[in-house]
Amino acid sequence: MTAFVDALTDALPDTLSAPICILGAGAAGITLARELAAKKRHVLLIEAGTRELEGKTQQLYVADNIGFPYYDLASCRLRYFGGTTNHWGGYCRANDAIDYEGRADLGIPGWPINHDDLAPYIERAAGVLGIDSDFFEPAVQLKARGIDQAQLMERRSQLLETKIFQIAQNRRFSERFRGEVAANPYIRTVEHLNAVELVMDAAGNRIDHVRARTLAGKEVTLRADRFILCCHAIENARLLLASNARMPDGIGNHAGHVGKYFMEHAHIFASRFVPSPDFPSIYNRDYLARFHLNANLSLTAEAMRRHGILNYYCRFNPVYSEASVLRARKRIRRSFWQPASPDLFSDVRTVLGDLGSAFAEPARESAKRGDTPRYFELEHRIEQTPNPRSRVLLTNEPDALGLRRVQLDWQFTDLDLKTFNEGQKIIARELSALNMGRFELEPIDYAALRDRGYGHYHHIGTTRMSAAPADGVVDPNLKVHGVANLYVGGSSVFPTAGYSGPTMMLVGMAIRLADHLVRA
Repeated sequence: MTAFVDALTDALPDTLSAPICILGAGAAGITLARELAAKKRHVLLIEAGTRELEGKTQQLYVADNIGFPYYDLASCRLRYFGGTTNHWGGYCRANDAIDYEGRADLGIPGWPINHDDLAPYIERAAGVLGIDSDFFEPAVQLKARGIDQAQLMERRSQLLETKIFQIAQNRRFSERFRGEVAANPYIRTVEHLNAVELVMDAAGNRIDHVRARTLAGKEVTLRADRFILCCHAIENARLLLASNARMPDGIGNHAGHVGKYFMEHAHIFASRFVPSPDFPSIYNRDYLARFHLNANLSLTAEAMRRHGILNYYCRFNPVYSEASVLRARKRIRRSFWQPASPDLFSDVRTVLGDLGSAFAEPARESAKRGDTPRYFELEHRIEQTPNPRSRVLLTNEPDALGLRRVQLDWQFTDLDLKTFNEGQKIIARELSALNMGRFELEPIDYAALRDRGYGHYHHIGTTRMSAAPADGVVDPNLKVHGVANLYVGGSSVFPTAGYSGPTMMLVGMAIRLADHLVRA
C-alpha cells in the first residue's frame, strides 16, 4: 500500500494494525505522527476527511447549540487533513506561569505540570511553526523589527503588561506537512475513515480495538498497542461518551468529568477609547499587523490576584471612519439609478453630516500612513472559568455514521463577567492617569454577552488533565485514568484556558507526549 490510503476507493482489509494508532490528523495528530516517525516508530494515522473540505464529511459536525449563542459547529471545526489549522489565524504565544497555577480563592484548578516542565517542548513547537521561541520579552520582539521599545506600557505602569502574539509561518499543516507525511515510511495514513467506537477488553482496563466506518458503510477494525485520540476537543469527548458498552457513563468518565468544562477565549467588542497623541502606536492593531505581530494590553499576575480575576486583555481596533456613514455611502451609490425614497434622503443626510468619514481611505491604508484613528473600538478577551455547566452532551439523534450527535451548552459565570468589567476598568484607569486619552465605557453583562459575545474557535477543557483520577480524565502524561493504552491529545486536556491561543500549546504537548510514548 501507499503511504496514503483512501478508505472509500482503495482496497482495504477488514483489520488494520500498528503499534500506535492516532485518530485524527489535525495539529496534534500530525505532530505526534511526525515526532514518532522521527524516532522510527510505526504509526497508523486515521483521518475522517482527505486533502480538502467535503460537504458530507463536514456535515458529521452538525450539532445543536443550547447555551449562549455560538458558531455553527459544522463551520468552526474542519474535518479534513490538517484539521482546524486550515483556517487558523496563526496567533502564537506560550502560556504565562500563572496560567498553570491553581487559584484556590477562585475555585480554579492548577495544572499537574508547570511552565518549566513544558518550556523545552514549547521551544520545539515554535520551531515546527516557524516562529521565535522568545514569547515573554516584548522588547526583544519589537527591537528585532526596529520598533521603539520605549512605547511599552509596562515601563509606565505597574499594573499593565504587554503581551505579544507572533503569527505562525507554518500554520496550514496540510500544505506544510502533507507531502512529508506521505513520503515517510513509518507513517501509514488512511483517509475517509471515521472512528465510531472505542471497544474495551473484557477486564475493562484497556482498549481492545476501535470500530471505524466510512460514509459508504464499510466497517474496519483498528488494532494497536496504544491509541491516541486527537479528534478535536468536542469530538474527543463525544467518542469517550459514546463508547459506553462496558462503561455506561463512557470511557474515562468514572468521576463525571468527560465533556464538562468547555472553555473558549470569550471576547466582546464594547466601549470606545479616544486616543491622545501620547498613545503608543504599537497598540494600534493595524500598525503591528504588517510586522506579523499583535500586541495587546493585559494585566500583571499581581494585578489579577489583587482584583480576584482571571486573565484578560484589551485589543485596540482602530476606527478611522464611522461604519454607519460608510454604509450610507454604499447605499446611495447602489440606489443612484433607482426612484428616490425616504431612505435615500436619510442616507444623504447621514453622509453630509460626516463627509470626512464618507470619503476616508480604508483603515489599513490609514494605518500605513500613520494616521490617528477617530477612536479605538475596544475588544475584550478573557480566560474563561472552567465551569461544569459549560459542557458537551450527546443527543439520541444519530449522524450518518450512527454516532450520537452533539449538543453544546456554552455558559458564562459571574467570575467571567467580573473579569471583563474589572479588566476594562483597570485599563481605563491606568491609561487615563497617563493622559493617553479618554474612555467611553459600557458595562458588560449577560445580556451583552448573549447579544455580542463571541469565541475564537478555541475549544478547550472537555477531557481535562489532573494528577488524581477523581479530578479529571487524563493524567499528566495524557493517558486516560484507569485505561492502560488510551491517550488524548489536543486542547481538550487543558485544565484551564489560560491567556494564549491553544494551537501552539497543543503542538508542544503533542511533542511531549511523543517523547513519553517512546520512553514508556
